[in-house]
Amino acid sequence: MIDGEGNQAVVGSSQAVISAGDVSVECLKCGSCLSVCPVYQKLLTEMVSPRGKMALAEALYKGTVGPKDVVASYLSYCLMCAACVQECPNELLVDSRIIAARSVVSRHLFSNLPYLAAFRTLLQKRSLMNVLASGARALGRLLCSRVPHWSGLRLRFPLLMPTDRLLPALAREPFLRAVARRNRHAPEAPGQQARFAYFVGCMTNYVYTSVARRIEALMAEQGLVLDVPVQQKCCGMPAIAAGDLSSARRLALHNIDLFLRTGASKVVVTCASCGSALKHYYPMLFAPGSQARARAEQLAARVVDVTELLVDELGLRRFSADGGLLERFGCESAQRKLRVTYHEPCHLVRRMGVSQQPKSLLGSIEGVQFVPLPDADVCCGSGGLFSVHHYRLSLKIATEKARNIISTGADVVATGCPACIAQIRDGLSHLHATIPVVHTIELIGSASTGASQTGSAAN
Repeated sequence: MIDGEGNQAVVGSSQAVISAGDVSVECLKCGSCLSVCPVYQKLLTEMVSPRGKMALAEALYKGTVGPKDVVASYLSYCLMCAACVQECPNELLVDSRIIAARSVVSRHLFSNLPYLAAFRTLLQKRSLMNVLASGARALGRLLCSRVPHWSGLRLRFPLLMPTDRLLPALAREPFLRAVARRNRHAPEAPGQQARFAYFVGCMTNYVYTSVARRIEALMAEQGLVLDVPVQQKCCGMPAIAAGDLSSARRLALHNIDLFLRTGASKVVVTCASCGSALKHYYPMLFAPGSQARARAEQLAARVVDVTELLVDELGLRRFSADGGLLERFGCESAQRKLRVTYHEPCHLVRRMGVSQQPKSLLGSIEGVQFVPLPDADVCCGSGGLFSVHHYRLSLKIATEKARNIISTGADVVATGCPACIAQIRDGLSHLHATIPVVHTIELIGSASTGASQTGSAAN
């Protein structure tokens, strides 16, 4: 398969841009994937099923179809949740093959030009992202929250967002800018090297800065130094998923070099999508046997989710709840326990292999009662640009997730991905539910080693 720049988009080429597995192994057309694909379950259309998209990818590889609009349209109906990969009896890397197929068609479509321009300029320069974020914040509620149904602005700005979509508000100051300012006033002591480095991620940097501050506080409480390289860029997951692998590779090379130079033994993430990019997709962007591939694999081996860090690496087994959070939710420990359920981000459970740690952590917080969520590992419908291209379909999937959350009777839903937080909040809002959605570590007030008192609640 050839991508838009004339490079091979399969393993085996000296210029491979994404590993799609052994392309001699074809889809069996068995239909096992149909039962787990959230998109197919909603549309019941063969061409948007995983095996339908595999047929298109194989046709592109064989040259029997070209990079046409209709092909790109069908290929866009994928959340990259990897549920089909987990289910496939032939062990096809379905998501990787779709990425490779998208790389073939992405440069040939006029409608993709705005996204390609953003991937090749905006994502590459943090200064530009800061300017855009500042401008968006200045527009306030117009761009960053639901527009009231009675407002005439709904008619004036139909291209900016769906008129009923709930969007998160931007933080007053990006987290990395605050870190850079802090470093200027309090430079790091000479010779001090951190064991841990933190990859912040764009949504945490610009929206959910409280998550970043929480991990800093938890590490400081344990007497540990957390290095936050301020030169880090976007993980590149939007570009990877869209098939713009040239842009993704540039971002990957920058981040790989930056984080390896820190000398940190572990690179911590609080975003499942960022973690999957660094740990799973980065090595696949480079040819097997190349130096870039080897360095990407070095970084991948060091990447851990924050719950892995707390539970597995640091051996923390007892946690107290954040008192302010309990009070805000009306569940002070003196009254009753806070009922918390957990949504498993697709990239966290299927691409980073992290499932039990977050639930164990939640079950070990004093004052919290963990409540299992039905179909916890089913995608919430975000899928990055999927929710932009196919918002109504995305909302149907999110609404189903929201109904499951409501059925638990939980006071709060926790998850490990900022994109999931935003998506689930939107889904809940459409059902007029006011259940707060938070990052898992935001529930923690402090942590310590020792036997868990309530860990069995997570099983």
